[in-house]
Amino acid sequence: MLYFGLTASIVAEELHVIGTFDFNNNGKSEMLKINGLVAPLELVELNNNGEHTTLWVYSPDNGGSVVDAKFADLDNDKTLELIVIQKSDSLNNWLKIFEWNGFDFTLNKESIPNNDSSSERVRPSNIAHYDNLFSASIASPTRSAEVFNLRYTEGIVEKSNSQLFSDPIVTNGYGPVFTGIFNSGGVARVGLISPESNVLKVSVFTISQDSNKVVSDVFSLNGARVLLGPDIQPFDEDKDGFDELLIPFATGEVFTLSIENDVLLFVESRLTENNLFNLKSAAGQEEINNVILSRVENGLYDSNDIVSKKDPSVFLVPTDSLMLGDTLNMSIAPDSVSDFFEFQWSSQPPAGMTFNPETQTIGWVPEREHIGIVDLSFSLTSRTSEEIISEVSLYGNSHFLKPVLNNIEDTKIIFVGDTIKPPEPFVVLPKRLHKITISTKDIDNTDRFTFEGETPFSSTSFNANNVITVGVNTDLSTIKNDKSSSFIFQSSKEKPDSLVTVSIMHDLSSNIIYTSIKPTVDTLTQSFDAEGVNPDMYELPEYFFEGFPSTMGLNVSSDSSLSLLASGKNKSGVLTIQSPLFSKTHDMIIEYYGGRPHAIRGDVNVKKDGSHKTLTEIDFESAFNPIMIKSLLSSANRDTLVFHADSIPDTLKAKTSYKSFYSPVTIIKKATPVISPEELGDTPTPEAPVDTTGGASEELIETPEPEAAPIDSIQTPTPEAPVDTTES
Repeated sequence: MLYFGLTASIVAEELHVIGTFDFNNNGKSEMLKINGLVAPLELVELNNNGEHTTLWVYSPDNGGSVVDAKFADLDNDKTLELIVIQKSDSLNNWLKIFEWNGFDFTLNKESIPNNDSSSERVRPSNIAHYDNLFSASIASPTRSAEVFNLRYTEGIVEKSNSQLFSDPIVTNGYGPVFTGIFNSGGVARVGLISPESNVLKVSVFTISQDSNKVVSDVFSLNGARVLLGPDIQPFDEDKDGFDELLIPFATGEVFTLSIENDVLLFVESRLTENNLFNLKSAAGQEEINNVILSRVENGLYDSNDIVSKKDPSVFLVPTDSLMLGDTLNMSIAPDSVSDFFEFQWSSQPPAGMTFNPETQTIGWVPEREHIGIVDLSFSLTSRTSEEIISEVSLYGNSHFLKPVLNNIEDTKIIFVGDTIKPPEPFVVLPKRLHKITISTKDIDNTDRFTFEGETPFSSTSFNANNVITVGVNTDLSTIKNDKSSSFIFQSSKEKPDSLVTVSIMHDLSSNIIYTSIKPTVDTLTQSFDAEGVNPDMYELPEYFFEGFPSTMGLNVSSDSSLSLLASGKNKSGVLTIQSPLFSKTHDMIIEYYGGRPHAIRGDVNVKKDGSHKTLTEIDFESAFNPIMIKSLLSSANRDTLVFHADSIPDTLKAKTSYKSFYSPVTIIKKATPVISPEELGDTPTPEAPVDTTGGASEELIETPEPEAAPIDSIQTPTPEAPVDTTES
């Protein structure tokens, strides 16, 4: 039971966003936030400027917590109901139904019959929905998926056809349990999913009247961690008319699960590393809006769920896209033979937008203030034909023509992009070293280690006071985007019969460290978040440990470091993992009592956005028992130098596409004086200043100056690229 409590605290830190919708029919998009800062459930409306307005909030009573939520039309009235699952102290009180009342959502307080007569408390992990079929993952007490139907008639909720699906591959495990429903090959299938360490256990059940077939398998996660259960959803990845099951992780990876000829396929999705899901509870409005836009642009809302089948217009689907300087000329005529009769705007159009009744087109040229989303609503009435109406008047029959009208109310979504892109400067990047070192007396001078690795990696070994240190390091700045590099540093001695492997994964984008010991004697997974104890320690990672002593705890030392494990036992070695983090360096030091180190293996994966993930495995002979774990941040000088093209020798010129995540940079700008044409004369080539600061910015922008900018701390008669004196 302790493990599930820890899992709940992990999930609660992730923000999940569903939508967009337009429940109140005012032409503005709305979205549902799960686990935000305002409330466990929050319906917000997006204003034209992108700001959020809260329309409705919900917090469970009696200390409960919201786990997941889905929308479905339970009573076929074309208005979606909100289905919520929550963890509660009340027995089996985990399923809630909310109905839209025209202004916000109202909780249906009628009890929902539960066919499960068990006296144990049900603890669900997520809920999936597809075509009036629901599946809830029951993490406790059964580690199964409950599949059922829901009906909502005159305020009464009926839960029927309930079945429990389980399989030994998931039941005999300890990881969190999730579920998903998808249509594969025209057949509804329910997946039962459980991540454990670096593997994913999967069972897929076929749901039909004549078959309850199950197919199971185990897949490697390749370092992906923290499965986002509420974001599991069907998605037609290959556009073949059938769904795969989309499985996203907080570390940025997204996978698809499908079945073909009774064989499960688990592959990386094209949506991976696009930052579509991994939102934190403290995410700002702009960050959330960007995620929604990215989902639309990546076609995520084209999946065949009931919401898009019932009313595709509730999603924010782009009608057209423009760049600054383009002209919009959009025809809204229902067909080529209908005549115009009447047009009215339903919402305020942007400045300069016009409607031409003769051509039934909307015309517009966007300005810079329109960059982003522009939504417009209108009502168009067209005359499709005429009919003769005959009436009897005082003096006899009268006849006249009456137009046959067709009214259309529609909303168009326009994306306006920016055509101005800042020039790419020439950049000299500082070193951002990732290091793994082991210091111990168990290695002697005759024990040789051989290194096999790609160019960015280098090995080190030395003897100091009869303590041998071996290790590997690499400069993360030298590994390009969307690239993976690996290495192995192995003892020349024969591989021992018994090995214990320590795995350490650090995702520098989500700032999560996951450490495990295999084989493990303790299946307990422990998590520690320094920011939760002291908000000033927000830069430290979130730590997950699997197979480590249960005596671990979180203590802040006087030097602002963290003590995660302390013991007075004797040590035989020290393992140190060092990674660049923001403008500092993060060190995790593990003192241990164990066997001789045999090998160090590692992989560095650079994502599309330039952020890094490091995965390290160390083999120890026979045993590895951690007795002390300490984590700390230390300042590092990470000056990023920006030069004008003419100030760098040709031999050093190299264009660098650079996104500052680990070492934010301050842009040095100076106001350019206004010079009249008469005073202009011959203008010298502008040069950009050298940036040696460490402020916060997302881009480097070269700003030409009318006079040469001084080069910081470099006194040379001619401009040259300075030697990098950053962290070694």
